[in-house]
Amino acid sequence: MATAVSLAIKNALVREGVRRILSDSWFEIVETVDHLRELDADLSASAEIHILVIDRSLLGVDGAATVAATLASFPDTRIVTLVDSFDFSQMVAIYAAGAHAYFLDHVPYQALVAMMQMVAIGQKVAPPELVDLLGNMLLVTSHSPQNSKVDSYNLNERERMVLGHLGQGLPNKAIARDLGVSESAMKASVKSILKKLGVRNRTQAAVMARELSLGKPSRQPGESVTVCIDDAAQA
Repeated sequence: MATAVSLAIKNALVREGVRRILSDSWFEIVETVDHLRELDADLSASAEIHILVIDRSLLGVDGAATVAATLASFPDTRIVTLVDSFDFSQMVAIYAAGAHAYFLDHVPYQALVAMMQMVAIGQKVAPPELVDLLGNMLLVTSHSPQNSKVDSYNLNERERMVLGHLGQGLPNKAIARDLGVSESAMKASVKSILKKLGVRNRTQAAVMARELSLGKPSRQPGESVTVCIDDAAQA
């Protein structure tokens, strides 16, 4: 029996693309909507296995609350969330609310299909970005106690400012605009920062920034942490 899938995706082009990908992979698309209030409760109740895909634009400010409220209305549904950037705190909250998967919306279609297949058999699926982040955090924190002060790394004033922005998960273009410098100057600063910190990529640098308390005050419980994952494109 095919797994029934409902798509709650605001953008019509994205919704149609996901529909075609999943339809070609033996999923039965029973419903496509551009708002959660349009979902048909009868479809969820009648399906043996029902997966609901919700995109970032419909999750709202509090994605976890949206997931919890949706599950209250559709208790037998397995929720998959598609987001545009990896946010660790948001991910944890969404899984805690009962979601089965949290994935970036620009994953290769094969990864999307594989993830949906895992959810269909009842598994909760972690995004690959989580594995990368945990590995980066391990590498950074393993030597950070020996170099806990920013002065130890001989960063100039601009590099400190750039590192603080990296710690907030901002891409080069946004940092350059905020600091009033060119993107080429930004790339040069990032490369210099990576070398001085002894890290391999922007994600590790972002973790170091938080270890060094750069960018903004130490994160409070429940505060969102966004990490720019695409190192190759940004460095």
